[in-house]
Amino acid sequence: MNVKDLTVKVTYKVGLGDVEMPKKVHEQLIKASEKGDEIEMGGISKYPDAYAWLSDNIRERDCMEWSAEIEDVS
Repeated sequence: MNVKDLTVKVTYKVGLGDVEMPKKVHEQLIKASEKGDEIEMGGISKYPDAYAWLSDNIRERDCMEWSAEIEDVS
């Protein structure tokens, strides 16, 4: 079977403990948390230092749980 288009939204949780990060990254993480903002992976981010640190330090293989939401299948 050939599927022309498949769009899947994958969400996963990662827990980190006893990690070191620059003060600027910590400040951006706190600000995003307080404002309820997401740190978007890709594109221009309001939190560039936090984005870079998270990109360097989180891997999908570290996830504790994940889910997949099928958005489109045709």
